Amino acid sequence: MLLALALLILVSTVLLTATAGLFRDRSDRPEEAFWNAINHARELALETDRPVTLRFDRESEHLFWSDGDRLDGVDLPGTALRFLPMERASARLIGGVRFEGDALARVRVYPDGTCDPFRIELTATGQAPRILQIDPWTCAPVLRAASP
Repeated sequence: MLLALALLILVSTVLLTATAGLFRDRSDRPEEAFWNAINHARELALETDRPVTLRFDRESEHLFWSDGDRLDGVDLPGTALRFLPMERASARLIGGVRFEGDALARVRVYPDGTCDPFRIELTATGQAPRILQIDPWTCAPVLRAASP
């Protein structure tokens, strides 16, 4: 009986350890990683009382944020990210596909918790581009009204 109990404890320990490793190694979706980066940049701006600049490097697929002294960032492998102006005047319809023209090189998060008005175009490998609008007062996603 003790041997069966010890064996059961050993097997359950191995399974729990392996399961915890699976969850720990799970990579974030690109959107989750972007929102985490925005939150880190916002916290840095609030802590240092200085504007924080965000920019995306397409070659390294890395999103950077900096307050002028500190530089931090997150990898977004297999992802293309573009900062777009809030106005949709830069959008064009080419061959039946909406194309966002002029992209912003960088955006800023300010010490009062606000940010530049912008949208992001997020394209993960094998997926269609997704455009998210950012609320400049909260640096959070703009929620769409529910359809009746």
